[in-house]
Amino acid sequence: MKVTIRIALFVIAACPHLLRGQDVTVTAKAPPDESISQRYMALDQECRNLVSKHDSANAVVACKKVADEADKYDPNTHFITRRGAYVFYTTSLVQAKKYEEAIRTGDKAVAVVQLGHDDASGSSAAYGVRGQAEAFAGNLTSADQDLEKADDYERAGLNSPAGRELSFEYSKTLKGLLMFHAQVLTAMGKQDAAAKRNAEAAKL
Repeated sequence: MKVTIRIALFVIAACPHLLRGQDVTVTAKAPPDESISQRYMALDQECRNLVSKHDSANAVVACKKVADEADKYDPNTHFITRRGAYVFYTTSLVQAKKYEEAIRTGDKAVAVVQLGHDDASGSSAAYGVRGQAEAFAGNLTSADQDLEKADDYERAGLNSPAGRELSFEYSKTLKGLLMFHAQVLTAMGKQDAAAKRNAEAAKL
């Protein structure tokens, strides 16, 4: 079932931690090379710039290149880099209204998060962008579940040291998430839950 959710598409991907291409090491053993090539960084920047401009046709092409490069990394390395690539590619696909493909790419972003090596803001971005794709595809129950996780992660991020340092950016992201979630809940007929999200958003 297709539904219309009348809300401006916000870019969950543009959260503060995603804009910093961080990598983490998670084993005591010497990890594989975690360097990021200049070519990768250039591709990544082009993708992000096009997403921010909502140039969906060109963003899909550019962000696919980044996601394809991220696929080449060892699955036990570059967690934040890979998640960021998949989140931005998912966002570009949502902007291009390629919702089913966006869900599949969103699955990859969430799979990286589920490895347990990400921060709250990045985890929120992965669940949030997949939730967007699911909502626009008409999968409201799945969207509600993902957006609930995204809300919780972003609240935790806002209360973290990084969130306190960048409170405006984190608050803006959380407000957008809550308002979008409220639209999904309204479409599901859950008016009380929607009103609760809108009231929380209004305080940010």
